[in-house]
Amino acid sequence: MSERDPRIDAVAASDLVSASVLASLIGTLAGKGVLTDDETREIYEHALLLLESRQGIDPETAPIYEAAREIIEAQLRPDEG
Repeated sequence: MSERDPRIDAVAASDLVSASVLASLIGTLAGKGVLTDDETREIYEHALLLLESRQGIDPETAPIYEAAREIIEAQLRPDEG
């Protein structure tokens, strides 16, 4: 069994921090009325387009891009409830 590369954990942790802070920022700005619902949606739509345009054809990274797209697409779905 091979050891985990600590650099992978560091990159993953950094990405999680960035994503969490960005999601919090968008939510806070929307909650304070700085961003309209349409502007918030536009941010997530643009993020999805950027992600789709940058995804490679490397089969090893395909599941990562798919998971990222699913997370962003969840933000674009109308609230249920």
